[in-house]
Amino acid sequence: MGAGSAHIRSPEVLLRFRDGYRKFDKRARRAVELVTGDLQSVGEWLHREQLPYWRAQVRRRHDEMKQAWRDYLNARFTLPRVGRKSTVDERKAYERARARKAEAERKVAVVEHWLLVLEAEAEKLMPAVRRFESLLDDLSPKALARLDHMLDRLEDYLGPSGRRGKEGGDAADQPGGADAHGSAGGPGEGLAPDGRGLEGPGKAELREGLPRRDAVGGAGGGERDAGAEPPDETGGA
Repeated sequence: MGAGSAHIRSPEVLLRFRDGYRKFDKRARRAVELVTGDLQSVGEWLHREQLPYWRAQVRRRHDEMKQAWRDYLNARFTLPRVGRKSTVDERKAYERARARKAEAERKVAVVEHWLLVLEAEAEKLMPAVRRFESLLDDLSPKALARLDHMLDRLEDYLGPSGRRGKEGGDAADQPGGADAHGSAGGPGEGLAPDGRGLEGPGKAELREGLPRRDAVGGAGGGERDAGAEPPDETGGA
């Protein structure tokens, strides 16, 4: 076997390999789509939804905190006049408002941080993904076309001998079909070249067992009717 050759007995090997490669190509393209889609969807969710939402929450909660601070100051200055002994409730409301504003500011910082991380990871990941996608676009059609060409050549190589064997088998199995020596459906069907049947005597042996015409006709040489019985071997002519 020469270098670079393959010992393949059946096209089924290449068929299975081609089907497996097609499945691989489909799954690989799906993985590329998922990676690209996930990066885009997460980036849009952070940039278009989370960041605007939490920035708006910072502004809103800042206003709530300012209002809670004013309520606290008013309670302190009006405490002696209204007969109240404490401004604890206003102070707690202000502390809650300030904590809510701080939470919104932390959320904004977290979203901005993950936007930067996502962009940095995408810059590192996407070039490799795009190269892999380009390889699939460039090599997969060529590989599949080459496999199809190899299958065609292999079928051409194996096909003629396989067809001859099949045709010979079909002809031998059919009634009246041609055998190795006789013609199809002819009177010599089932006879060897010397007239001998597959299981019976040959033509010469059959002729030796028949009586001669002159012996049947008697001494006068007259012919008997075609339908006459042959003479009894124990009797005279």
